[in-house]
Amino acid sequence: MASNSRNDKAPNVRNQRGVAKHWPAVNHRVDPDLKAIIERTAARLDCSQAVALNLILDHIDLTVDGVPTWVEQEHPAKEAFPLDDIA
Repeated sequence: MASNSRNDKAPNVRNQRGVAKHWPAVNHRVDPDLKAIIERTAARLDCSQAVALNLILDHIDLTVDGVPTWVEQEHPAKEAFPLDDIA
């Protein structure tokens, strides 16, 4: 028999107890539309908004410089072994 409880719709996503004790607190103003994304994600995953935001940020693809891949850089980082300097 299928249950219609909220926990059956999405996985229960939680950090282990005490894991965030030493994590830095962040306080920024956020566009209301972006805040709504965090709220919807948290509700859908049945987790806190902090956990939802961490999951969202953890899934951003970054360059070797730590910049999101969708950001155009004026001075991209040099390769560790530039092919032009070989030979």
